[in-house]
Amino acid sequence: MCKNFQKISSLISLSLILFSCASGAPPSEPSASSYESGRLSQRASESGNDERMITYSVSMDLSVKNPEETRKALTELIKINNGYIAKESDNYITARIPSENMDNFINNAKALGKTENESKTGTDITDQYRDNVIRLESLKNVRGRYLSLLEKANTVSDVLLIEKELERVNTEIELLEGKIKYAELNVTYANIMVRFRESAKPGPIGWIFYGLFYGIKWLFVWD
Repeated sequence: MCKNFQKISSLISLSLILFSCASGAPPSEPSASSYESGRLSQRASESGNDERMITYSVSMDLSVKNPEETRKALTELIKINNGYIAKESDNYITARIPSENMDNFINNAKALGKTENESKTGTDITDQYRDNVIRLESLKNVRGRYLSLLEKANTVSDVLLIEKELERVNTEIELLEGKIKYAELNVTYANIMVRFRESAKPGPIGWIFYGLFYGIKWLFVWD
């Protein structure tokens, strides 16, 4: 174990000494630059060979005769398409539907009423996802080096400093793992919100004009 540990004044200098002692190479602190070089080489080797990762978000508004019946029908459609309800109320449902079943669900949902508004957004997260995976692997390698050096530590101060660095690295690993899992979920399941409201009905005066319209139409149009 390096005698220089007793002179360590910061966590950065600890990283320099640790990697110098571990590899016998010139000191090098684990940093974003090492991640960047790995990212570039990985991207160069994978370019054009992988499928793009797309997340989909859909929003639609339906005008329906019976909102409660529509809600039940949507719930059944979600089950049929192997999805699940993320959030719901009396007049809307947010569901996660497998991406391969997205179009089927949307087409069947439209049949439940009149479509007032509809939007569909696709976002390519391939590069961001790949970068996070590469950074995660790099951090796991760094953690392995620290664990190896922890076994060789001879003093309490050395142990405490290495454990502090391990805690930092483990926190970053957990954050990246969370981001990766969330990205995979968003690619696998499309996020679909369906809002529905009862179709507008004419009031008493409205019915008068409604009747007049068909009366005038009858004068000019023969069935």
